[in-house]
Amino acid sequence: MRIIKSVFGKLKSRNIIFVFSLILCVGVISLVAFSANEISVEEIKTSEVEKTESAFSSAISSHNTSSEQYELSSAISTYKTTKLTSSVTAKKSAVNTSKKSVSKAKKKTTSAAASKKTSNKTKVAKTTTVKLTVRTTTIHKSKKPVKKKVTTTTVKKVKKKKKKKTTTVVTTTTATKAYTPSKAKANTYDTRDISQEKYTIKNVSTGKKVKSDGFDLLCQIVNGEVSSSWNAEAIKAQAVAAYSHLRYCKANSITPELGVKPGYDSRIESIVKSVEGLICTYNDEAINAVFCASSAGCTADVSNVWGGNIPYLKSVDSKYDEVYDPNYGLTKTMSKKDVKKILQKQGVALSTKKKKWIKATSHYNGKYVGSVSIDGKLTLTGDKIRSLMGLKSAAFTVSYSNNSFTFTTYGYGHGVGMSQWGAQLYASKGGYKFDQILKHYYSGIKISL
Repeated sequence: MRIIKSVFGKLKSRNIIFVFSLILCVGVISLVAFSANEISVEEIKTSEVEKTESAFSSAISSHNTSSEQYELSSAISTYKTTKLTSSVTAKKSAVNTSKKSVSKAKKKTTSAAASKKTSNKTKVAKTTTVKLTVRTTTIHKSKKPVKKKVTTTTVKKVKKKKKKKTTTVVTTTTATKAYTPSKAKANTYDTRDISQEKYTIKNVSTGKKVKSDGFDLLCQIVNGEVSSSWNAEAIKAQAVAAYSHLRYCKANSITPELGVKPGYDSRIESIVKSVEGLICTYNDEAINAVFCASSAGCTADVSNVWGGNIPYLKSVDSKYDEVYDPNYGLTKTMSKKDVKKILQKQGVALSTKKKKWIKATSHYNGKYVGSVSIDGKLTLTGDKIRSLMGLKSAAFTVSYSNNSFTFTTYGYGHGVGMSQWGAQLYASKGGYKFDQILKHYYSGIKISL
């Protein structure tokens, strides 16, 4: 019995030790598991906070391109943070369920972690706000200097343009602008026989006088002045202008000087017949309907060429001449020796500065030269230079190089009245009738018998 009690006592003592040992072991294991779980939770929290900060940094960078992108990135970051918090809480809840003995401690830890997380989010948000404000301020500051720089450049360019414009006006305003008549209404006219009239003219080609009846002489003049292949309306205009000139000269006892060419063809005869007896009148009198081969883009005012104020011989536009006239822009080259010889006959002792020998000092009606300085010692008219140098027009420019003078002329003839090439071009290019051509070149006239 004693033996049994002794054994039982020993067993009981051992059981207590065993149980105590077992409890101790369980406690140690639980503590180790809790520590491991805490480390895992802290690692997860640290990793996710770093991701959140990275997301905010990315959002701030993208704000420079688009505020909408920044707001979208911030929302995504917030969503990920919220989802992460929920995941961590779920894991912690599972540990609490399996380890009830440490539930209170874990709740405190979770509460502390949540508080710490909130604090971290607040810090990140503050940092983001500061960074964003700084970047925004930088953008605004960088824009202002650029804007001022652009404005300054624009003002300078405008000023430069104004200066150039002022200089151009001063150097080129030397001529009166030509009048541009509106296209007159075309009309139909009666004709009359002029074959019984007698006229005497001087042939400019031969210098001889020619006598004939009105119709035959008019056909010879037209044949000598223009080509029979020209537009019929241009030939009609030439016939009426020539007959008006004959009538004017006869009324004022003047012998007209015109080009005359006998042997005209049937086309010339037929076209002249269609306007026979028609004249241009001003105040019911025949006008001095002078004409030239072509102009320098506009006709010359009679006051600048022969003097006087004749209302129907004003400068008018002749726009087709400067585009299609074969006489526009022709050049003539003369040697220094020939030019010197011509100028010295005018009584001038020329210097060695050849470029000063012939220099235009004034213009009228566009390109027509009004006055010319001869080596700064003598002044001649542009028309005089035209005559001396054998130029086609008083509208010219002159240059000197390689011991030669080069003259560039514009148009052919004195430039007053109707341009013959202009008439042809207004008819063929502009669709003008003969009376519209005449009313264009002779201001304020009427067509009558």
